[in-house]
Amino acid sequence: MAELRDRIDITVEELEESLGAVRLPRFISESEENFVGRIDAICDEICSDLNKRAIFVSGPTSSGKTTFTLRLSKTINERGRKAFHLSLDDYYNIRDLKCDKEGRPDFETIDALDVERIQKDIKDLLDGKTVIPPFFDFTVRKQMEGDPSNAICLGDDGVLVVEGLHGLSPKISGECPSDKCSKVFIMPYGNVYCDSKLMDSNEIRLLRRIVRDYRHRSAHALATIDYWPMIQKSEEKYYEEYLTAADYHVNSFLAYESLIVAPMAMGDIKEALDKVEGGSIEPSVFMEKSPSGKPFADLSAALVKANKLMGHLGKIPVISPEQVPSESILNEFIGEHS
Repeated sequence: MAELRDRIDITVEELEESLGAVRLPRFISESEENFVGRIDAICDEICSDLNKRAIFVSGPTSSGKTTFTLRLSKTINERGRKAFHLSLDDYYNIRDLKCDKEGRPDFETIDALDVERIQKDIKDLLDGKTVIPPFFDFTVRKQMEGDPSNAICLGDDGVLVVEGLHGLSPKISGECPSDKCSKVFIMPYGNVYCDSKLMDSNEIRLLRRIVRDYRHRSAHALATIDYWPMIQKSEEKYYEEYLTAADYHVNSFLAYESLIVAPMAMGDIKEALDKVEGGSIEPSVFMEKSPSGKPFADLSAALVKANKLMGHLGKIPVISPEQVPSESILNEFIGEHS
């Protein structure tokens, strides 16, 4: 059973002290090395036990599951075993969605996944069969049939690495015997302070989600903030169960990330607020499938949250995103920079 561990608490003063031509690269490097160390520890177990055939990775939204899983798979491959990545996001089935009282569709529930197909594909893979996974296009929010060139076959010693919010659901990982798999719960676990607390783990994820949604999912900052209450409510149903089911907790919070993510999120929020003031704000993409017909679930509440964030984020120092290493988990949210 895993527990949240290795919380990282950092102050704005400490962030300011980390700046400089010598100190900043060292600060970034140390932050990245701490994260990679957790990957190495898990790989040590997997690669030393050939009986392990699967790793199931779970964690709430914006925890860095995809990048963690890809780096984990890469390290396993470098150590001589073949790892194959399966994303549960590609199994979205969003035809029948439940909504909260404000009309927000619940894209986070396990019912939004094609569980039957997931179960069959995982079973077939562990039985040595070849599987062509589907592909979910987030820009048009539709599941596509996978390309045959992306077919997966584990072979004799391959390891299946399954990642997604519900990766540790009994419906997903429950059919694999515990001696044949390892289970990982990943989540940023930390706080940023300036006299009082500026942000906690929940707001760290919110900022990551704002930045990612704007750049990769055609959603402006207010759309993400407006949808966030649904994410929180849905995750509460699974959080304790999945953490308890895990063998490991991996803290994905990087001590330096606020220097990057906070100013980017602040810019995204300001742009959205300016559009509200100018009367040109686009409807929330997350409400497109809502039967309510509303452009936002609760725009007034989202505006209050957005302005509160603006007050907090302005206190955090700024560095260029170009400082982020090419393999950093942060690139899952901010995009890679040349």
